[in-house]
Amino acid sequence: MNPFYAEYVATAKSLAAERGLIWDLVFDEQGKVSKDTRWNLTELVRMLPPPIIWLGQVGVDPTAFAKLNEIRRRMEQELVVAGPLPQAWRDLYQAVIVHQLLVRRTKPISATQIAAGIRRLAPTAWDTPPWAVKPEQIQQAYNAILQSTESGKLALDFATTVRNVLDGQKLADTPALVRFCVPYPSVESQTAYQRAETIRKRQNANGGRQSLRRELAERKSSSKLPDERAFWELVRIIFTETPRTFSEVIRFAAFRVQIIMGFRIGETALLPLDWKRWREYLDADGRPAGERGGLSRSLMIRHFAEKQEEDEQTDGLSFYENTQHVPPMFEEVLIETLDHIERITAPLRKRLRQQVETGRVFPEYADDQLVPAWEMYVRMTGNAVISHKKIPPGLVQRYRQSYNPQLLDEIRKLQLNGKPAGLSQFWTQPAQRHIRVRTASGVPMDRIDWQSAFVRVGDVEEHIRANRSTKLSDTTPTTITDGTKLYPHDLLFIMPARNLIEGRNDGILDATMYSAIGRIDSSGLNNTISGKGGGESLFERYGQTDEDRALRLTSHSLRHLQNTELFRLGVADTIITKKFNRRSVQQSHVYDHRSLAEDLADIDIPPEVEERLGDKALQVFKLISSNKARGPVVDEFRDIQREYGDEAAFDYLNAEADGLHVTPYGLCMNSFTSDPCPKHLECFNGCLHLARTNVISEQENLERMRDRFAKVIVTLEALPEDRRNIGWANQLSHARIRYENIVKALSVGPGMQVFPDGRDLSITAEQKAGTSIIDTMKRLRDLDD
Repeated sequence: MNPFYAEYVATAKSLAAERGLIWDLVFDEQGKVSKDTRWNLTELVRMLPPPIIWLGQVGVDPTAFAKLNEIRRRMEQELVVAGPLPQAWRDLYQAVIVHQLLVRRTKPISATQIAAGIRRLAPTAWDTPPWAVKPEQIQQAYNAILQSTESGKLALDFATTVRNVLDGQKLADTPALVRFCVPYPSVESQTAYQRAETIRKRQNANGGRQSLRRELAERKSSSKLPDERAFWELVRIIFTETPRTFSEVIRFAAFRVQIIMGFRIGETALLPLDWKRWREYLDADGRPAGERGGLSRSLMIRHFAEKQEEDEQTDGLSFYENTQHVPPMFEEVLIETLDHIERITAPLRKRLRQQVETGRVFPEYADDQLVPAWEMYVRMTGNAVISHKKIPPGLVQRYRQSYNPQLLDEIRKLQLNGKPAGLSQFWTQPAQRHIRVRTASGVPMDRIDWQSAFVRVGDVEEHIRANRSTKLSDTTPTTITDGTKLYPHDLLFIMPARNLIEGRNDGILDATMYSAIGRIDSSGLNNTISGKGGGESLFERYGQTDEDRALRLTSHSLRHLQNTELFRLGVADTIITKKFNRRSVQQSHVYDHRSLAEDLADIDIPPEVEERLGDKALQVFKLISSNKARGPVVDEFRDIQREYGDEAAFDYLNAEADGLHVTPYGLCMNSFTSDPCPKHLECFNGCLHLARTNVISEQENLERMRDRFAKVIVTLEALPEDRRNIGWANQLSHARIRYENIVKALSVGPGMQVFPDGRDLSITAEQKAGTSIIDTMKRLRDLDD
C-alpha cells in the first residue's frame, strides 16, 4: 500500500470520528447507504439547508457506467457489474469528501463533484487498488466519461480529480496520471474531446494567449457575459411582469437584488431580514453634509459575504457579515422591493419562529387540540381552495397584484360558504387514512360530514414527521463569525417549502396558514433562469415570443457584467474588489471584459501629456503606454524619448501619429502623412508595420482571406498538368505565400507585431532605387522636370 494513500485515509477517518460520523457505512447491493449511517454533508459544515447534500451512495456512478461497459466490450474486456465500490476505493471516496469539506473548506456540492471522479474511475480498476491504478485504466475511465455527456464538463472535472487528488496527494505509485486523460483516436472520442476543450478554453479564457488568438471577440472572454437579449428580457420580466405565484414574488425580488448589487447568488439567497443600514455624513461643524453640497445620507445593505477567509471556522463554515453601499439611483426601488417581501412573508416568518421555539409543526395549537379538517388540509397543502365556490377573477387579480395577506382572509370566507371540495379525497387517501377524522367532541366519525369534521393536531404532526419529512420546515440554525446564532426566520427570502399548489391548475397558496417553510435555495434560484434542473424557467413562463421563451442565463454572468461596467466607468480595481467581496485585486481582473478601446480610455495620462498631444497622438500614446502596440513609430518614439526627453518625443508623436490608421487586418504603425501606402490593404502579405488588435471584424476579415486563398490553392493544385498555363507556378506561389502570412497573422495576439522581421511594404519603387551614379542622375533629372 502506498504510504501517502494510507496517511490520507487515516487522517480522514480521524476527522470523521471527531465529528461523530460512522466510517463503516451500511449499504445495499447497489451501494445505497442506509438512513442511519449516511452522512449529512450540509450539517457537517454547518450550512443552512436547502439543499441537504447527503453521502448516500457508495456504488458505481451511473453517469458513465453504460458507456464504460460499451468500451470494454469493444476492447473484448470483461464487463463490470454495478454494485458497491471495493473497500479501498470506498475508503478513498469517503476520504476525498472529508478532506474537501474539513481540510480544504469547500462546500458540499463542490466536494461531491470532486469525489464523483473516484466513483467513475473505480469500475475501470475494480480489483486494482487506488495506489496501483494503471495509465490505461485512467484513459478508459476518461473516455467513458467523455463519451457519455454532451458538454464535456464531467470529463474536465474527472481530469481535475486525477490531477488534484491522485497526483496532488501522491496517492498512486505512478506519477502524473493526469497526462493519460487523453481521448481515444475514435471519431466519437475526438469529437467529445473537442467539446470539452471548447469549455476548458472558455473557462480559462482570461489572459490565455490561445483564447486571445482565436476566441476573443471585441471583448475579453465575452462568453462569460450575459446574452444581451436574455439580460434585457430578464429585466423586463422582474420589473414589469406581475408574478403569478407567491414563490415567484420572492424570486423576482431576489433577481432584482442580484442585478442591482452584483452579489453572488448565494449571498442574495442569504440576505438577512435586518438588511437596512443608513450612514449619516456631517461636515466639520456637525451639520448634514448635504447643506454644503455633499451627501447627507447613504444606504448600505447588510449581507453575508461568501468565500472569505474569516468564514472558515475549525468546525465548519460560518457566515461572514459585511455591508455594501447601494447606488443612490437604486435606493428607492431596492427599499420598495425588500420592504414588500418583508410584509408578505410576515405570517410565514411568525410561524417559522414559533416552530423553532417550540419544536412543533403546528405551534398555534396544543398537541391534543382538535382542528377543523378543512383548516388542517390548508395548513398541510397550502391550498386556499377548499370548496366548489368560485373565487371572483377580480379578487384573484387584486391578490396577485399585491399578495396582501388580508386578501387571503376574504378568499377564505368565500370558500367556507361553499360546498367542501377535495377534503374527502385528501383525508381518505392511503397516506392519510390512518389519521382519524373526529367530531367536535373528539369522537371518531364513521359517516363524515366534512363541514363539521375535525382532526387531532398530534395525530397529524406524528404523521408528517414519520411520512412527510419534506413538509417539515427548515429550523436548523447556523452561526455568524462572531458566534451569534442565525435561524432561517432571520433571513429575508423565506418561502413555502414543497409549494406544489401554485404549480397546478393556477392554484392559490394560503401563506397565512401553510406550515412548511424554508429559505430560498440558491441552486433552485439559478435553475429558474438557466433552465437546468427541470421545471419551467422564468423565460418560458413569462416570455412573449418563442424566441424569448427559449432564452437562458446564468446568474453569475450578471456579476461579470456589473464588474466590467465598473471597470469601464473608471472605478478603481481596489474599490471593485471590496465591493464584490473578493480576497485579491487579481480576482477582479478575471471578471474584466472590456474592449481594447475601453481599456485605453481608462489609462491615466498626466495633464501635461494631454495638453501636448492631439487626439490621434494621445490615442497612440495610450497604446504605447499599455504595451498594446509595436512598430517603427513606437520604436522611434521610445528612442527619441530616451535620447532627447519627453518633449521631443511628444513633438515627434504629434507629427507622425496622424498618419497612423486602422486597416481591416490590424493596426498600421507606420506614418503616411505625405504619401499613401503603395501596398494599401496588402498588409497581411508580410509588412512589418502590421500589428494585431482584438477587434472582432479584424479576425473575421483575416479568416475570410485565409479561406479564400485556401480555395485558390486547392483549385490550382487540382488543375491537370495539360491545362496549366505558363503562369501557373507563379500563381500557386503567390497564393501560398499569402496564405501562410495570413495564418501567421491569425496566430498573433493583440498588440503584437505580426511580421517583426518582415518587409517594409510602404517603401515605393523609387525609394528602392539603387545608389549608383545612374540611379542618382535619374533622380536629379526627375527633380529638374
